[in-house]
Amino acid sequence: MAETTRSGFPIGQPTTPVGGFPGMGGTATPAPAASDATMAAAPTEEPKTAPVEVPPSSPSVPAPHATSGAVSRRKSGDTWWERVRFEVTDAVTSGSLSERLIRASSAVEAPITTGRRIVILGTAGGAASTTVAALMAKLLGGIRQEPVIAVDATDLSGNLLRYLGASQTALLTDLMQQFRTQPVRTLPDSVKNAAACGNHVFAAGRADVPALADAPIGLQEWTDVSSTLSRFMAVTVVDGGASPLSRHAAALLGTAHAVVLVSPPGNPEAAKLASLQESLGTSFPDVHQVAVVVRSRQNHEAALSDGVLPYDRHLASGSSLQLSRLGSRTRIAATELTGKALMAANRA
Repeated sequence: MAETTRSGFPIGQPTTPVGGFPGMGGTATPAPAASDATMAAAPTEEPKTAPVEVPPSSPSVPAPHATSGAVSRRKSGDTWWERVRFEVTDAVTSGSLSERLIRASSAVEAPITTGRRIVILGTAGGAASTTVAALMAKLLGGIRQEPVIAVDATDLSGNLLRYLGASQTALLTDLMQQFRTQPVRTLPDSVKNAAACGNHVFAAGRADVPALADAPIGLQEWTDVSSTLSRFMAVTVVDGGASPLSRHAAALLGTAHAVVLVSPPGNPEAAKLASLQESLGTSFPDVHQVAVVVRSRQNHEAALSDGVLPYDRHLASGSSLQLSRLGSRTRIAATELTGKALMAANRA
């Protein structure tokens, strides 16, 4: 922790950003070699750096994503034809898509004064709130090069850690107990019971809680935990699940700076989203909202649409998330969403 960023958060040794865009040739408009914005477009495997040492998990606790042959089944987000189509489109439009990615990355790099807290809520089961939370955490850690923690507060805890590629389990209850009983003075103290996911990203989940309806997080308890995390983390990303009007979600929103509402496509879902936005706006007027529609299947729409995360084969595979394998349009849309959410949190 010998280095301090513009926002004052201690970080480890940053990696050297690499320019370019996955699947693109020489038609892309290059970013300056020293710009952090190109981190969102690195075609190589993500560096597996971590700013602190995290104790290994007990041998009796299995890794949350231990599946044989998972790596061999991973797919690139784009097909060969989609990559060619993207390159042609970017060439015809004089690199406008590459410039769009760089602008979105700049928004993710925006300076912050204190740790920001962003809650992800799905409007329905299977809306992909966990996928969005994992994407945002990966992009925030990779682009900002500052510590970010992702908290799985759903009743299906374990999925977020698996998507993030955590090498060990990390129980949120252990983290809470540590904060209540032990002094937390440094970054290593704050992630002692969190899982290191590489690239400045840490994670913790509620895998030991069978159902949130039986044991929701209390407002005061979560206030204490989230405020402690915000002392050391640039951003705390919380996957709140698919019960946005529950008492559990209310506790999470009680300390949030912004909320990302994740919805499936379709007219009925759009009406439900609008109603939910109105309800949350009344109950939590200080929590700024960002909405995103996540497509669950391939369609013939090639253009990027604001507020829409396109279908992606890599995300649909359910394997641990690798930014280098995302489809080109998915990378742009996810980076823009992350930048919007951080801007919304900064306005709080």
